[in-house]
Amino acid sequence: MASASRIRLRAVLSEWIIAVVFVMLALAAVGGYMTYTAYENPGTTVETEQVSSWEANGTYTTAARVTEPNPLYSVGTTLQGGPAYFMTASPIIDGEFRFGYNATDGGSVTMAAQQTLVLRSASEDGDETVEYWRTTRPIGQQRMSDIGPDETMTASFEWNVSRQYLRAENISERLNNPPGSTQLLVVSTVQMEGTINGQPVTEATQYRLPIEVDEAIFEPSGVQGSALTGSTTTQVTRQQTYGQLWRLGGPAAIVFGLLGLITVTYIYIGTEILNISDAERKFVTFQSSRDEFDDWITTAELPEATTDRPTASVETLEGLVDTA
Repeated sequence: MASASRIRLRAVLSEWIIAVVFVMLALAAVGGYMTYTAYENPGTTVETEQVSSWEANGTYTTAARVTEPNPLYSVGTTLQGGPAYFMTASPIIDGEFRFGYNATDGGSVTMAAQQTLVLRSASEDGDETVEYWRTTRPIGQQRMSDIGPDETMTASFEWNVSRQYLRAENISERLNNPPGSTQLLVVSTVQMEGTINGQPVTEATQYRLPIEVDEAIFEPSGVQGSALTGSTTTQVTRQQTYGQLWRLGGPAAIVFGLLGLITVTYIYIGTEILNISDAERKFVTFQSSRDEFDDWITTAELPEATTDRPTASVETLEGLVDTA
């Protein structure tokens, strides 16, 4: 007779045979859907594709001209690229604002820049700037037409930092020194109009160059402003693609599902493996009880004198254990 574990396995399979059949059918059906989708009808997907793009940006370059006698530089020398300039030796700042653009498919635009010097007293309140007073004056302008990609419009400016700083300090003093710090800014307002990448473009933006003054020196700070950008997109329909999970997993699921279905059907119809006899069922029941009450059971030899004594019969091993 087969072991109890094998008989139990046959009994479980016999009880769940219908569920196993449905699982095999479902596996084959899922594999068929995956295979059909991956190979015969993958479908389409719509994607956004960039056709062209452009970007425009502005920068500043600065220098300071030596106008006063000093022990370091000759009068007339132009200082450029230094971190700061001396107010007493080179109080005049010479600057240029450059603005240009690049594009993937060409263009032609008209650019105009208005340069403004701003004197003000302001302070920072979190992300906001609180401005207490402001005065402005124009320091230059520029306009150019038919500018193509990688070409640049240049607007120059020149002013005396020392003189304007003293003017700003005098304004604050006459206003009884309101809160905030004295600030000097070059503001460049840019307008751009024309055609880029075959599309009409009308844009306006603003850049700022703060000039930080610390008694004896002044220092041009980093440019403030953002690049202008644009792009043209189109909708492209492409055939959807599937990975190895769908392309290989689908056929594999069909094969395993059908093989499993054929195997289960053959076992159920063509063999008697799932037919559990009464003797096998009793054997499994006995073996289960034997395993459960193993601690109560031991092997012993009875003396001959006990063989003629009265006996009692029990039907099951559980009954025998209860009797003990």
